[in-house]
Amino acid sequence: MIRRRGYRFIAAAAAVCCSFEAATKLTAVCAFAPPSSSSSAAAAFLSSRKDALSSPPWLPTSMKTMKPGTSIGQSMSMLPSTLMAMEEPANSILYTVLHTPTLWSVLAMTSIVALLVVWEETIHNIRQNTPKAIVPVIDSMLAEVGGLGFIGLFLSTVVTGGPLGKIIAILSEDYLGDEELLLEAFEFLHTFFFEVGILFFVVVGVTVGAVLEEVNKLEEISELALDADGDGEVTLDELAEALNVTSMIVDTDGDGILSDEEKIEALKSATSSNNFIDTIIQEKSMTEVERAGECLVARERILGQFPLPQAFEIEAYFEKIFGENLEETVELSPVTWLPLIPLIALENSVDLSRDVVSASSSNAFESCGYFFATPWVFYPTIFFQGISLTWALFNYWKMASIKKMLLPTLVTDGVNGEAALLPPRYTIDEIRKDFNSSPSIFAWGEQFFTGGGAKTSPPRNTHEELFGAVGTKFEHVYRDSIRFSSWLCVALIVYSTTQIVFRDMEALYLHANVGNPEGLVPELIMWIIFTASAVFQLSLAPTTFLNFCFVTSVEEYVRRDIVMEVLQEEDLEDCIVSSAIDPATLEMETQEAG
Repeated sequence: MIRRRGYRFIAAAAAVCCSFEAATKLTAVCAFAPPSSSSSAAAAFLSSRKDALSSPPWLPTSMKTMKPGTSIGQSMSMLPSTLMAMEEPANSILYTVLHTPTLWSVLAMTSIVALLVVWEETIHNIRQNTPKAIVPVIDSMLAEVGGLGFIGLFLSTVVTGGPLGKIIAILSEDYLGDEELLLEAFEFLHTFFFEVGILFFVVVGVTVGAVLEEVNKLEEISELALDADGDGEVTLDELAEALNVTSMIVDTDGDGILSDEEKIEALKSATSSNNFIDTIIQEKSMTEVERAGECLVARERILGQFPLPQAFEIEAYFEKIFGENLEETVELSPVTWLPLIPLIALENSVDLSRDVVSASSSNAFESCGYFFATPWVFYPTIFFQGISLTWALFNYWKMASIKKMLLPTLVTDGVNGEAALLPPRYTIDEIRKDFNSSPSIFAWGEQFFTGGGAKTSPPRNTHEELFGAVGTKFEHVYRDSIRFSSWLCVALIVYSTTQIVFRDMEALYLHANVGNPEGLVPELIMWIIFTASAVFQLSLAPTTFLNFCFVTSVEEYVRRDIVMEVLQEEDLEDCIVSSAIDPATLEMETQEAG
């Protein structure tokens, strides 16, 4: 309330200042009128002042030399579009106020303050309407935005407009032939980095939205779609019916009891292939009900592992898991920027070699067509695009394939029609040994980037055997992998669109003279394809992240500390057996998570 009153006070004070200056100008006009008792003389003087004001120095020459018969419409067409609406007499109050410099200064500052108010209120509302587990993610994003702002302040005060400016100008003059070129390049690259950072946080915001939607849909679907009899509890039979699970003969001996051997044989027959393309297509085509069903099946498994109450809410558990991982994902270290340097440096060199700074330069069209026609720029760009696409698809496939191994399999017995929950596939030695999440060259890459991977950090249990060549470093390495992959996609989208696609489209639309006309259209087509590829890769990121959270929070990776937090928030901690969660184990896991 106090803040809003302060804003109103500033606005009122600004209005008073503008009115005072306008009144002063009008008074000055009358004060210089020649003393005369003749009203016609005073009118003649004011008329002369009106003529002088009607042709100020900034008025176009064509307006000052108009013929007497020129119509108002014709004269207005000679003015800039922003002035065409002004038809007030030169000595009117409105005319004087609109030509008061103080007014425009106040409007500019007021607009800045208004933007700050909108920003502050938006952040306040987001924090108020965001679940508690996700609030730290918002705080981390704001901290990173502040860091980007500091970089801009440093460059403007120390580099481009400060003591280092002269040194950079000398270097630019000696090696690039223009003392302003390197300074402008600094400003452009900072703006580019800021745009990349902001778009990355937008992508994170979309991921947060997907996370919240997943949690909300899980709760909604489990209550409305899956609970057929409305008793508030989703049974295996209801879950099997809602998910249209496979029907097979599980009780092979027909004794009405499903033995472990019968479950294992059924699981072997139900195991699908781990084909790269098939896994991606299956994961991409999953419905919301099926994803909710996966979480509920995982809940049944957790309830079987620990004697938890039936009222345990799996959506609250996953919400905390999502929030914790997202908070670490949005933290941008200086190393995050390193993958951008080779690609951006190569493509920006096309502009700098032609004395062009960026697509906003006045001579920007001189570079059009040369991004395609320069082999040492075009072919590395294709290489980076291929690496980025392969990287994103592999992350997506690996998380989905490991999730399939960790999920219990829900089937319907073809004999008695009862639903049966088969154990996860990874618990069967034969199936686990045939599974490989690090095929061919990917195993070498994982070992290279993790300093040995499973050779130096071997798996400690059968769950970690699913992680492949990366070993026990899986959680840390693949959280960073998802972040860097998304970061690279964002950078590719920002640069390709703002610096190449939009520039080429503008050149075609304006029929402008370009540096390489023959390469203009092929260049536009190729970079549109590159942009579409990066957008597709980003569309995989939310699901990849959700599956990553899933595979690092079930089975051997169940977070007992978070389970206890959920139970405490629901006042259910007294409903579990005291031995269900060992205090020493809980303390150790809490320290590891911290």
